[in-house]
Parts: sequence; structure tokens; C-alpha cells
Amino acid sequence: MTNLTDLGVKAIRDGVSAGDFSAREVAEAFNANVAAASELNAFIVATPDAALAAADNVDAARAANQPLGKMAGVPIGMKDLFATRGVQTSAASHILEGFKPQYESTVSAKLWEAGAGMLGKLNLDQFAMGSSNETSFFGNVVNPWRKQGSNASLAPGGSSGGSSAAVAARLCPAATGTDTGGSIRQPAAFTGITGIKPTYGRCSRWGVVAFASSLDQAGPMARDVTDCAIMLEAMAGFDPKDA
Repeated sequence: MTNLTDLGVKAIRDGVSAGDFSAREVAEAFNANVAAASELNAFIVATPDAALAAADNVDAARAANQPLGKMAGVPIGMKDLFATRGVQTSAASHILEGFKPQYESTVSAKLWEAGAGMLGKLNLDQFAMGSSNETSFFGNVVNPWRKQGSNASLAPGGSSGGSSAAVAARLCPAATGTDTGGSIRQPAAFTGITGIKPTYGRCSRWGVVAFASSLDQAGPMARDVTDCAIMLEAMAGFDPKDA
């Protein structure tokens, strides 16, 4: 049987839709990987119950022959710069530690509506101000890759270093990132995954902790371009609250 954590967004979505495996089985497999890889420090907060609840909703919808969303059954990591209702949103800073928003960012809300589930909140450079993920209050993120013949730790890039490390290490099939001056593209390159900085305004910035509002943009990070395109389609769209 295929290891479910080796599958990307499209393969998971299509497999769940076809009944090859359940969304709960997928969520359980990725939850186990997250729990086993704490040494990478990719996640600030893990939310296994949220991932399972979203998966159960998808499985119930499929059993009832209801239409499934673009991200149905796909558990993802959420960069801890996006507001998530009732779940700590810290921007990797001690200043915001313990802050639990009473609202959901537009991007995360659209992903949940599309059938995705949340595995947890991903580490980053504090307030997204960095390019190595060494400025987080919660500690460095470790790149899962090593140079040949060496076991020395490598940086995963930043500021979306938790996102890039988690996708590369098979802790999640995809993750959100934000990019002001390279914070999706550079860590994707550092870890051998794919990341897209969409055109400004393509994805709403509402509910995302700002760095430079005229440059910030949310985008997808995943195994390949196809997976990023599927995720971007779910994330994108006009938002009257975006300013």
C-alpha cells in the first residue's frame, strides 16, 4: 500500500474522492509524522484534532454523495502569520504568544471551505522578518536535508521556513506561506519544494499579520506546481475586506 504521507495534494484529493482511502486515514498518517518530527521544530502548535475533525466532515460528505471541495481531505500546515479562530497566532513572537484570534483569516477560511484541514501552525522568522528562520522566539527550524557526508544542520530559508521544512519532510502535503521579498520562493528553493508568490491582490491579506502591506502576498507551498495550482485556486479570490 502506498504510504499516504508520500502523496501530494492532487493525489490525496483524488484518492479520497475515489474512495481509495479515507480522509481520516490521511489525517492520522500526517498527524503521526508531525508528532515524530519535533526535532525539526517546524510546528509551533500542532492541531491534530482539527485535522481529524475536518477529515471526518469530508468523509461524511462523500458518504452522503455531496460534492467535495478542491482541497477535500488534504491536511495542511498554516504559517503562524495567518489568524486562526481559537488557535494561537503568534507570528513566532513572544509578544503575541497566547493570542487566540476570534476570527479567521480570509485565506484560511477559504481553504477550510474547500475541504482542507489544519495540522497546526508553522514556525517562521519572527514577524516574517528574516530569511533563515533563525529569528523565531520558538527556536530555529531545521532543514530536513543534509549535505552529502555531513550531518550538520542546514537552514530551511525564510521567512516561511517552517512551511518549507514541513512539506519537504512529509509532515504535510502543502502549507501556506507569505512572501514580501522572497519569503515563499527562497525557502522553497532551500528545501527542494515548490512555492508561488501570486500577483499582488490575488489572495487576500485580511487576517495576516503585516510586514509591508504594499508587498505582502499569501501563497501556496507544496511538492510540485500542480499541487500549488490546486491550492492557489482554493486560496484566491476577491475580498472586500482586503485593503
